[in-house]
Amino acid sequence: MASLTVLLRRFGKWNIESNYVDYSIEGILIKEYASYNDLGVYVELKKENREPGMYPLCITTIEKELVSGSSLIQGDIVQIDKSVQRYDSDTDDTLALDFVNSGQAIGVFELDKDLIISKTNQREVIARQIYKDKATLNEVMEHCAISQRFQFRVDRSNSVRFKASSINKSELFKVREFIDKHTCPLKDKVYEQRHASSNFIDGLIRPKLTNHKRKYTPKDIIDDVKSNLGVDVSYMLAWRAKEKAMNFLRGEPANSYKTLSGYLYTMDKTYLGSHVRMVKLPKNEFMYVYISLYTFIKGFGHCRPIVVMDGSHLKSYYTGTFVSANTLDGAASTVFNSYGVIDSESDAIWTWFFEQFKIAYGGRENMCIVSDRNESIIKYVSRVYPDVPHFACIWHLWNNIYKKFKKSHAKLSEIYFSMAKAYTQAEFDSLMEKVETVDIRVKEYLELAGYEHWARFYAHVNRGWTMTSNIVESISATLLSARELSIYDFLEEVRKMFGRWNCTNRKEATQTYTTLEKKYQEMLTLNEAMSTLMTLHTVTDRGRNYTVCLLERKCVCGRFQVDELPCPHAWAVLKSKFLMPEDYCSNYYKPNSVVMTYDVLVYSLPDRNEWNIPAHVAEEVVLPPKWKRPPGRPKKKRDKPFSELLQPKN
Repeated sequence: MASLTVLLRRFGKWNIESNYVDYSIEGILIKEYASYNDLGVYVELKKENREPGMYPLCITTIEKELVSGSSLIQGDIVQIDKSVQRYDSDTDDTLALDFVNSGQAIGVFELDKDLIISKTNQREVIARQIYKDKATLNEVMEHCAISQRFQFRVDRSNSVRFKASSINKSELFKVREFIDKHTCPLKDKVYEQRHASSNFIDGLIRPKLTNHKRKYTPKDIIDDVKSNLGVDVSYMLAWRAKEKAMNFLRGEPANSYKTLSGYLYTMDKTYLGSHVRMVKLPKNEFMYVYISLYTFIKGFGHCRPIVVMDGSHLKSYYTGTFVSANTLDGAASTVFNSYGVIDSESDAIWTWFFEQFKIAYGGRENMCIVSDRNESIIKYVSRVYPDVPHFACIWHLWNNIYKKFKKSHAKLSEIYFSMAKAYTQAEFDSLMEKVETVDIRVKEYLELAGYEHWARFYAHVNRGWTMTSNIVESISATLLSARELSIYDFLEEVRKMFGRWNCTNRKEATQTYTTLEKKYQEMLTLNEAMSTLMTLHTVTDRGRNYTVCLLERKCVCGRFQVDELPCPHAWAVLKSKFLMPEDYCSNYYKPNSVVMTYDVLVYSLPDRNEWNIPAHVAEEVVLPPKWKRPPGRPKKKRDKPFSELLQPKN
């Protein structure tokens, strides 16, 4: 019966004549009528070595005995002497071989029963098993030790109880002997054992940490180890295991800074026209980074020129602050203008951030900036943008009032927010009189804050409905779990999120078939319903007369010019003149403007292995900042004062 040999060519190369040369060969002897399972060893080797020149498959049959007088059996691995190979280019055979006895068999195993074990979830260890490497065998043995409640220490393979060795000095390890029966007394079996180490638990919990949004605490790890292995582990052991698993999945935090130069270069080349900048200290330590993608820069011209800014702290191994500047599109969805990471919210950093923002976006008519009354923002807005007013978030201002005047807040809450959103002087003054009646100190505090900074009626430019900094607060909340990632993973997560929102908002705008966006179409319809109760010509509403100027798009009530949407009084005039109300609405509210906001899509970056980075960029050194996260578990929430804890929830 003819023999069949699988030839494993190694470490060779292809020449210009398409011949495979300069290789060494190993052969595996199998039976003549081989099935796919009989090639299991070859398949496993090919999985581990996917290079084209490593282990190409060649099969040949020979009609004579492989080795005269030898006792080789199926599964023997033999070394083939290259000197006895004969290649005949005139025949159709790929390779014709003569075999001689070139050495002893280096390993014997039955291919139809044994497969190479590459996963560590193997629960049964028996003789003749083959493992892909020693590390896999060690981890399987640790599983076995924990499940059977015994301890072991690896000094050297013991031929009495357990013996394993490599196959021909390769990475493959074979279990030669293993006696799994234990004669030790039951009292010697332990439950808290050293094999349940942080390295061991690290391998168990990695699959549960691939999604950074999943909450998987050390307490969860303790419970899972207890239920799966029956072993008690300490909180610190679980914490260390989680840290090791996260470092394995995402890399060391310090190494993340090394990729920043290449990442920012690739982003700048992928999104042409973007404004991307990074600043380092003289010793190459990272300071801050600023990113404005071209799609944000181009879309800003189709949004209201109201920029909301805020920062939120990062919670990775190194400290920092995530800063973003955003506005609203015509559909009242968040539009991203720029974002970045800085080392702290200091005066110099805010100056640099605003300077980069001005380079990217320039200035616009009626532009304004809204923030949480950060003193650095207020100061340096006026320096970089001397003609741009700064407005305060009315919610942050109210929190200050709540802390200072605790006895009055319950009565003043509704009055304050109505006063901040008042359209007319009479409405504002009437509400302020109520505030004075309740607590004169609150009136004095609001006067010191400056009416023009928080009241819509006194604003120097039209801030519309953007009275709070909620749009940046919502971004910070969305990125809460991502802020624990290293800087590269965090910036990439931010870019992906912006890309998803960009695509979603653009899709919704293209599928809007009303004259205005949904929110403003509903408001216009509501105003039309209210207008039916008013008399025409002299617009009278519940005994009061209102003057409407269609040419200047103004009404005495103040809503027409502030909302840029026909108020009920304007509606009454438009219906009497048979005019289309949509012609008197702001272009910001129309679907076409929203589509133009997202005209440029945020395409995905190339795969990291395909980045084409110049040498001078790849060689740039970026070290992590000198400030690290304080020791201990990072806080998920800020510490609230007692007065805030007593405040009723909305």
